[in-house]
Amino acid sequence: MKDNPFLIRGVARWLLLFGGGVILTVILLFANIPFWAVFVIVMVVYLSITLGWPIYIIYGSKDMDKIDKFLTKNRSNTLFAYAYAIAHETDDTIIETIETILQTHKQSKIQAVYAANLAVWQQDVEALHRLSIHLPTADYVNYYTANALLMEGNIESAQALQTAIKKQWMKHALQASISKQSGDQTAYQREVELSTSHARGVQHYVLVSLFQRQDQVPPIIQ
Repeated sequence: MKDNPFLIRGVARWLLLFGGGVILTVILLFANIPFWAVFVIVMVVYLSITLGWPIYIIYGSKDMDKIDKFLTKNRSNTLFAYAYAIAHETDDTIIETIETILQTHKQSKIQAVYAANLAVWQQDVEALHRLSIHLPTADYVNYYTANALLMEGNIESAQALQTAIKKQWMKHALQASISKQSGDQTAYQREVELSTSHARGVQHYVLVSLFQRQDQVPPIIQ
């Protein structure tokens, strides 16, 4: 156990939760609160702590270290493994992770988005054009189509699609790629900051990690 810090922290966290639950139960019972109400209160507090923290990390946090620790611990989930791989693994490993997602997650939205992601990482322009029209929202369609156009060097058409995107982190991520390809490093840095500032949770982590890779057009994770 001493060689597994995640296990040690996990055991300590559960002991703390158990001890806290016992103390809270005793306090509520001494306050003459009915037992059924005590049970409900303790369960609500317990679920808020055990479920609320992961939800915050996945959707609300901007703390890269906390998100990284969460992803490291939960890499058995292929969607989290993809986010982790972007920060830590090679392009080949990222592609393998996406292929695993496509094999194991059959939901239509995940299939559409990650198939497009795969085309981005493989720099397959033809596939990206073909796949982008089947994406679930107009923002997705415009984002991925614009990325395909950038791969072809068609900056003007990509810029026209960028103006139609409403989701702010996506809009600025695309503009960052446009600015980089146009050779405007100042605008690129500004758009990177704007994009990452509008994203939270795992999406924030993915964007920061993608921009740090320098040589990739940022795909989307959901």
